[in-house]
Amino acid sequence: MIKINVSLYGSLARFGSGRYVAQMDVELEQGAGKAELLCQLGIPENERGYLFINAMICEVPGISTGANELLKDGDHVGIFSVDRLVPYQYRDGLPISDGLRKMLEEHGAMRHSYK
Repeated sequence: MIKINVSLYGSLARFGSGRYVAQMDVELEQGAGKAELLCQLGIPENERGYLFINAMICEVPGISTGANELLKDGDHVGIFSVDRLVPYQYRDGLPISDGLRKMLEEHGAMRHSYK
């Protein structure tokens, strides 16, 4: 088993018994990735906004990369509701995952909204 520290922001905090922010440790099977984490937490895809793993952006609102970045013991995952946080930092070279990089090559530059 691995233990992941998770922070949920905005309306997603309800999945961690919070009102605006929830922080918790989650245990997953060795070899689990972000897909298993989202499933275990019960977070619907249409409510998931920005998702960070160890300060690396892996998902953005409106685009699901389909990549299942593997998690390691001690990782930190931050998940924001779709209606919260537009991080200005991504314009300044915030590290992004390979999965997100591939999707952005297909969809073009990162935007504030997607259809």
